[in-house]
Amino acid sequence: MTKHALPILILGGLILSAAIAGDAVSEREHGFKNSKRAVTTIKDALSTGDMATVAASAKTMADFAERIPDLFPPGSKGGFFSAAKDDIWRDFPDFTQKSKTLQRDAQALATLATAPSPDRAAVNAAFSNVTEDCKTCHQTYKKGR
Repeated sequence: MTKHALPILILGGLILSAAIAGDAVSEREHGFKNSKRAVTTIKDALSTGDMATVAASAKTMADFAERIPDLFPPGSKGGFFSAAKDDIWRDFPDFTQKSKTLQRDAQALATLATAPSPDRAAVNAAFSNVTEDCKTCHQTYKKGR
């Protein structure tokens, strides 16, 4: 190996790591925007009793929530305008638990909405749990909250 090979390998690894982190940042930004739209869609669907839309949107949120921890690898803070707090990586077990709670509650909402005769009060309560999960995590781990 030449004396220049090691620095080139290290630089290549850093570039690859940055590219992977960048993909994670893009995917999570897209996922969070979709989740925000899903909350609005669910709210509108609840007002009209459209439980199929509630279930589909809740399932989308549950699927994304399951991926959240994987979308925050070390070194993936994002750019200057990122709203992610460093506390995410300092207390990653808590952050991961919050995403699991969101995943569980969003899945519960989807399940309740697909029942043969959905209990509207239970569906509304489940939706409240989902929005509270979002709020709790944002207060802890998102700047400006």
